[in-house]
Amino acid sequence: MNDSRTRLDKINTRIKNNPVLSLLIAVSTLVIGLSTFTNATRNLMDLLNGAEQRPAINGLWQAQVSYDWPNANYQESFKFAGSDTQLYGSATFTGSLNGILEGEIRGDSLRFITKTPESLGSGPIQEAIHRYQGNMVGDEITFVMQTEGGYSAHMPIEFTAKRSANPAPAKSEPTQN
Repeated sequence: MNDSRTRLDKINTRIKNNPVLSLLIAVSTLVIGLSTFTNATRNLMDLLNGAEQRPAINGLWQAQVSYDWPNANYQESFKFAGSDTQLYGSATFTGSLNGILEGEIRGDSLRFITKTPESLGSGPIQEAIHRYQGNMVGDEITFVMQTEGGYSAHMPIEFTAKRSANPAPAKSEPTQN
């Protein structure tokens, strides 16, 4: 016996003779089609509605920060970069420069963390995590910063950063009130 059918003909015959496989292929095709249509519709609606633009946050910002321990007033700087919802750059904490981690901006709200080592006498160094949440209005960002970890508990602190045209200093010194 010489079967003159092609491989494609044999596959089509098997699919036609198996209703479960035919239904699975049809449902899969429908799901893929709807998914593609939904994403295309969402993109078109964002375009028509004028999707929310990233605020002009990139650049240098400075703030006078009073921390929650005695004589702890510092001029801190924040250098932001990124695009879309990504936020990266650097931030000083008590004058020491740290990289911004897990940075995100949505609308006029931003959040990020920095990490610093904390020591107490000759004890082991512990890591402190500083969580920043801010809201940008014009050329100001109002922040709440919460520190966790390290050797001592800290209260959330609030401060306002302002856009700066001057380059950030390499290291800040505490200021006296």
